[in-house]
Formats: sequence, C-alpha cells, structure tokens
Amino acid sequence: MFDIGFWELVVIAIIALLVIGPERLPQFARDAGRLVGQFRRYVQKARKEIEKELALDQVNDLQKDISHLDNLLKEAPDRIRNDGNNGSST
Repeated sequence: MFDIGFWELVVIAIIALLVIGPERLPQFARDAGRLVGQFRRYVQKARKEIEKELALDQVNDLQKDISHLDNLLKEAPDRIRNDGNNGSST
C-alpha cells in the first residue's frame, strides 16, 4: 500500500519520540495500532459489502437473462410455425 522503507520508519520514530516524549510513546503506539486495526476492519467490511452487492447485481442480471431465454424458447414454436406457413405459400 505505502512504500515506506526502514529508514523512513526510523525517521518517523525519532520525530515521534521527540514530539510525544518517551513517557507517552508506548501508550501512543498502542492507541495508533488500535486505530489502524479498526480502520483495516472497517475497510475490509466495506469491501465485503461492495462485493456482496456486485454479486447480487450479477445474480439479478443472470435471472433476467434466463427469463429472456425462457421467453424466447416459449416463442420459438410459434415462430417456427409462422415461418413454415409463410414458406409453404410460395
């Protein structure tokens, strides 16, 4: 997702240590990890919901196609008879 290397992480850790302080850094790291975990779960849940909706749309499209084919098959004998009557009159 992000292209962050080792040295970038070291720089971020040093800046966090200077800004937050060594006393509050462990609690901050726990809170940040918890927030990242919640964000990942939220994104995963949203992705599953979207995939579920897309699958439902595909099923609905498939049902429409099947009913269209079913109607064509029901009309096929009528079309054959009509075409047969038109062809025999010449």
